[in-house]
Amino acid sequence: MLAHKRKQMIQELVDRYRTVRVSDLSERFGISDVTIRRDLKELEEAGLLKRTHGGAMKVSNAAVEPSLWELENARVREKFQIAQMAYNQIRDNDAIMIDSSTTASSIIPLLKSGEKKNITLVTNSFRAVNDLLTCEEVEVIHIGGQLRRNLQSSIGSIAENALKTLRVDKVFIGVNGVDFTIGYTTPNLFEASIKRAMLENANERYILADSSKFHQTFLSIICPPDGIDHIITDSSIDPESVSQAEAASVDLIIAPDQ
Repeated sequence: MLAHKRKQMIQELVDRYRTVRVSDLSERFGISDVTIRRDLKELEEAGLLKRTHGGAMKVSNAAVEPSLWELENARVREKFQIAQMAYNQIRDNDAIMIDSSTTASSIIPLLKSGEKKNITLVTNSFRAVNDLLTCEEVEVIHIGGQLRRNLQSSIGSIAENALKTLRVDKVFIGVNGVDFTIGYTTPNLFEASIKRAMLENANERYILADSSKFHQTFLSIICPPDGIDHIITDSSIDPESVSQAEAASVDLIIAPDQ
């Protein structure tokens, strides 16, 4: 395959899945990691993608929100690993909050297993409610509010006021960007407000973010770097982010490969 055709296909994969891995591209095209890295470097220099530790990601506009399809199909393996680690933090009799992010929603199938007993779940996710309709081990509280059809979630003042009347043991939310100078960000102002309200009404606060979210910033700041207690991420996290988390006194929990 000619180099220009290969790079075109790499760009299409990045646009479709938002993130790619060097190892996956090397296997797909039957060439060395060195060649793939060179391709990614040239594509980055052309402004077509951004290289990350072990791969590359789509260049994002700060105010543009990915579609639900894009979110659900991006870094699926990493989301499962992060969700499993998050699930491990939950104890019997816990009251927890989970937002409508695809990473946090990946905890729901694990809750359905019934291993954790007497769990109360507070959420703004309609998908989570639907998935747990027949799960008697989980008491579900949906906070109501204005429907966001594209993400199947609820937002707005009704939802935020409901959160103010509740207090949970642990909250798990997803974000689009992690920056240890600016904080945790997302493109949508209303989603940021809901996430912020969730964090304010939990005893222990977890951010769920795969390694591609680090060194990224978006339009709306959810909270500053020290506004949470833990970040759960995958094993591809770069050393610089590990050091920055330590300097910010944020507990970084790295989910192992599975």
